[in-house]
Amino acid sequence: MTSKVDAAGIICSVKNRLAVLFALLVLVPAVHAQVHRRPSLSPAPQPVGCPPLATLVLGYYSADVEVDDTHVYFTDDLGAIYRMPKGSPAFTDPQFLGTVPDFVNVIALDDTSIYLITIGDFEGTLGSLWSMPKSGGTPKLLAGGVLTPYRLAVDASSVYWVSIGTPTGSSFLADGRVERMAKDGTGRKTLASNLNVPTSIASDGTNVYFCETGISSSNHNAGLRSVPVNGGTVKKLTDGTTVVALVLKDSDIFFSALDFVAGGELLRMNKSSTTPTSLLKNIDVAVSLGVIDDRLYFLNSDDIETLEYIPITGGARHRVIDNDFFSEEFALDECSVYTIDGGASVVRTPR
Repeated sequence: MTSKVDAAGIICSVKNRLAVLFALLVLVPAVHAQVHRRPSLSPAPQPVGCPPLATLVLGYYSADVEVDDTHVYFTDDLGAIYRMPKGSPAFTDPQFLGTVPDFVNVIALDDTSIYLITIGDFEGTLGSLWSMPKSGGTPKLLAGGVLTPYRLAVDASSVYWVSIGTPTGSSFLADGRVERMAKDGTGRKTLASNLNVPTSIASDGTNVYFCETGISSSNHNAGLRSVPVNGGTVKKLTDGTTVVALVLKDSDIFFSALDFVAGGELLRMNKSSTTPTSLLKNIDVAVSLGVIDDRLYFLNSDDIETLEYIPITGGARHRVIDNDFFSEEFALDECSVYTIDGGASVVRTPR
């Protein structure tokens, strides 16, 4: 079992390598952005009937948080999985759902199940994939031996994940991969391999979308990619520029890019296109994205981390949270954004 110190270490062992590499990439842009960065506006007024700001639980050390129509889901540092109604008052005791071995690194949900990737070693290099009913029960091991798992996605029939690659010193080899497995634990298949530090993944049921950051020195591959869900040719949707995170909405892909000279950028592109539209420039590194209604949310990682949003068509930045975050993951619903703050607590904030 891991301790709270181990939990932080497991998260940070992989993410610190990425942070160091991204910091090297943004060293010049960060100085540029200090002069040219546009200020963020305060969030728009909250809809009537939405729950207030609240710390839902203290110090659980969850690496991820997810929501469905009724509940917010999270874990603790000992592999326990919990949920609670989204409108719960502060410091409500959550419902215990079950326990998996080792530390839970990432969560995904469908209508009936929770999917989890656990990390079994302090370096974050070897993981396993599990599923369990959303109402609680006995977890089922779907896959083991997952190298440096980083992000997880589900569609109607399958589970997908990215492995960012073999750690080497403060970096990684360019041997990352995208894998797929049926939700019943059968048919594990590699969809793409020899990838340069992929850090994001999503599926629309037809294609799997993922990125290569290009931050491994092993080769120079970088950009936004897609591959059919059943396997086939990997298509380069963009090429030559680091892509860090992505999210899908209807027929569009929203993604964050990072250029050594220009800095960070948010972009939008139709799935049938290879020509993106810039939505926002002069940011740092948008390490996580979420989209709901007409807003694109992003966690902007710098010395001071901020969670902000812009309209999905581009426009003014609106600041939602200034904080240190234990995890870069967040979840959205019609009223709130759910985060893991610097004290490893689950926090609900009006969005």
